Amino acid sequence: MIYGFAYLGMVLAISGGWFFLTVLKKPYFIEKPLEKLKNKIRPLLSSKED
Repeated sequence: MIYGFAYLGMVLAISGGWFFLTVLKKPYFIEKPLEKLKNKIRPLLSSKED
């Protein structure tokens, strides 16, 4: 039975982590580098050669 509770706790911790990363507003020291990275990658992803 203890393994069931441990598994449930692990699943809830992982789900909570993903919720924190995707939904909640990130602190400045996380958000700023992500914006820089997105701005660097954006031209590479959007360049289409017809």
